[in-house]
Amino acid sequence: MKASEAAALADLIYQMAENKPLTDELRQRIANRAQTLDLTSIAPYLGSLEQDPAHRSTYYMAVDGIAAKPAQPLLLHIALASSPTSSLFPQAMLIGRMRPGGGREIVVNAVPFSSHDGDRIRTFAEQLNRAFLPRPQGGQAAIAVGNRHPEISLPAAFTAFRTILRKSGLNLASTVQLSATREMSTDDVIEARDGENPTATGHTRVSIRHLYETGLWAAIRAGWRDGYNAEADHFIITGNNDREIALSVEKTKEAILHAAGYTKFTTDTSRLFELEADTRHPRAWDDAAVASRFEQVLNAEERQWVLAEFARPFSTGGANYNFTPAEVRRLAVKFARSLKLNEDLYDHIRKVKAPGSLSRAFDFEPSIDEAETLTTAKELIFYMHWLRARGRAAQLVPPNLGFKKRQAYPVAMESSPATGVGLNDYVWHKMWPELAPRVVSEFGGKPLDEFRARVGELADVARFFNATLSIHSGSGKQAEVLEQIARATAGRWNYKISGELQLQLLDVLYEQPAQSPWRQLYDRMTGRAHEFAARGAFGEESELAKKYLDMGRGTYLGDALRGRVDGNLFLVFWLGNVNGSRDVHAPDGDYRFFKEKLDEMPEGLLAEVRKRNAAYIVWLADQMRG
Repeated sequence: MKASEAAALADLIYQMAENKPLTDELRQRIANRAQTLDLTSIAPYLGSLEQDPAHRSTYYMAVDGIAAKPAQPLLLHIALASSPTSSLFPQAMLIGRMRPGGGREIVVNAVPFSSHDGDRIRTFAEQLNRAFLPRPQGGQAAIAVGNRHPEISLPAAFTAFRTILRKSGLNLASTVQLSATREMSTDDVIEARDGENPTATGHTRVSIRHLYETGLWAAIRAGWRDGYNAEADHFIITGNNDREIALSVEKTKEAILHAAGYTKFTTDTSRLFELEADTRHPRAWDDAAVASRFEQVLNAEERQWVLAEFARPFSTGGANYNFTPAEVRRLAVKFARSLKLNEDLYDHIRKVKAPGSLSRAFDFEPSIDEAETLTTAKELIFYMHWLRARGRAAQLVPPNLGFKKRQAYPVAMESSPATGVGLNDYVWHKMWPELAPRVVSEFGGKPLDEFRARVGELADVARFFNATLSIHSGSGKQAEVLEQIARATAGRWNYKISGELQLQLLDVLYEQPAQSPWRQLYDRMTGRAHEFAARGAFGEESELAKKYLDMGRGTYLGDALRGRVDGNLFLVFWLGNVNGSRDVHAPDGDYRFFKEKLDEMPEGLLAEVRKRNAAYIVWLADQMRG
């Protein structure tokens, strides 16, 4: 960067901020004045401006050095020549010593400050202003924004949440979120990935620590001091037997150690659900089999406790619920192993959070949404009360509402070009035998009316436990569906999105001219997805690759505003997984991971992706306010 421009910027800061409280209003006034400086080598993020805690005439600010291509993220250290050198950010590069306007001598130094400079990012947030650190969400409504391309989508998310805050006065910011043991993983697992299995853990090539640090980085550059939540989503326990499950628990606990700075933890112990105890299962156990399994799953003391604990009625305000002993046994068999593992994981999270100098508080969100059955009110009561009664109360709870990832929810019983996939087709392969008959018999064949009633009943249960209903797989849902959620929950919701932001990035690539390098990169990504499908890499859904090509959908991802029902739904669901694979067919021999190449998108495409990401989040907030 030009030393003269650094001097002009430093002089402006001293003119306007010296001996004054450094407020957001003052930062904005400095930013407005900085526009008159005609800077050509520096792009300042004046919202990040902070004072040194010990030397109040020393300032720090995030900037981009835009003389370099690509731009170089830096942290400026601006101080009077008489001030001591920074002990917080040693080994700084000297930009210049200047006397702007012939006044006091000022020294400007800089250190690298990209999203990969984790130590400096943490120092800034922890020692200059802890308002940049995430905090628990509690009962606050939020849009939980998954970030498969965090350097791209996180700045857009903070832009969106600032717009929402100004428009509505609501802080809905939950801007750091990815599945901790699916989309991302520990640094060593990411490093070891060769990309030849697109469904293996870490297909985003984003580590748990890196996402957290990128969230801090984006908050600092955005000047976001209003609080946000950082979620380590879906710590997934896998395994087909006790040995495999125990190994998965061990790996999950290691991942939780890497997530110590996060403020919300979502666990997924659905692998331990025993679905045969549910009468909706096609091969459901009879009462005798359930009773026998009840004796095996719980010891005598636990059996006595659970039967006594659920002998009393539960009144949520909207309805009264009574459990028969037979129901309690079925629910215990279905959920007890999962619940006891959640207790263990909760205790481990609490242990990991305890030693740190940062906040020990955290939100706990045990996932039920991965069950193959739709969640009933009684199931939610059983799950939430068990945890609360045993000292591990959940602040958020995600039921299975019948959402499919990145797909619209049916608005009619039958499929048609006008309304998309109908409920009868939507449920045919799911363990939801009660849904379609209930819609017809109780709600006149209107799926959204039934959906609103069911969400409202579950929201009442969540509020009864002073918890928030958490909506998973939120990407791709239509406005009318969002409006039903808003009305049913009375504004207390946590709405998760992830895939849609990545799909918007891919949309931008698809829309480029056919011979452009970025459209060709997109075409190679779709080609790799189909290659993986031919190997069966996506399980049963691998067969969908040919199906949608035969339907003439090509590589189009569909209209986002219509839930992408007109697009290639195989690619809608699986193309993002190719992000963590290598570009083995690159004509120039550059076989790096697609993720590395997408991180090098030119400024014009990057700006368009961020514009769409921000607009989508704002649109969601508008619909969810009802």
